[in-house]
Amino acid sequence: MDGRILAAVLVALVLLGILALMALAWRRRVARDAQVGPLAELPDPRPVPSLTVEVLYVATSKHDQPLERLALQGLRYRSRVTLELGAAGVVVDVPGERPTFIPATSIVGIDQTNLTIDRVVEPGGLIRLSWRPVPTVIADSTFRVLEQADRARIIDTVTSLIPATDAGLRPTGTPDTVADITSADDSTPPPHERA
Repeated sequence: MDGRILAAVLVALVLLGILALMALAWRRRVARDAQVGPLAELPDPRPVPSLTVEVLYVATSKHDQPLERLALQGLRYRSRVTLELGAAGVVVDVPGERPTFIPATSIVGIDQTNLTIDRVVEPGGLIRLSWRPVPTVIADSTFRVLEQADRARIIDTVTSLIPATDAGLRPTGTPDTVADITSADDSTPPPHERA
């Protein structure tokens, strides 16, 4: 056998091996994250949104661990999505997936960041929505706004949905700053309670 053909076959085998390992790792992650539990069901009838915005969904990760992906149902793949925001909460409508409903009572914060899985952008270039898929887990879902005018509208609308008191986190972030989500034992009042 020609040396070049042998080298090509070896390279192809190595690449197939790498792809197989990646597929196995993804299947394990999906199986692990399926144990988080079922996400909230979209109410019927579907909530009427007060704001509907087209954005790019980037990723969902563990809270304050932007490189640790959570493969939650309906939020596994990066895509252009429709965000529907209203009094009931947020609906993330990913094409080809069941819409993901984030009840207002499970939202614990919103701010801006520049880093998440496979994505680094300018400071404040991503909106980070922190929420509880189940009571014991906090997730950070990040979105890239397509129209800059929508950034403040999204943050203001979500901030108005955040419960005044939350067991783990307080509402954070403004359209003009990059804020950190702080713990509940911090003595600084949340933005909507400041004089």
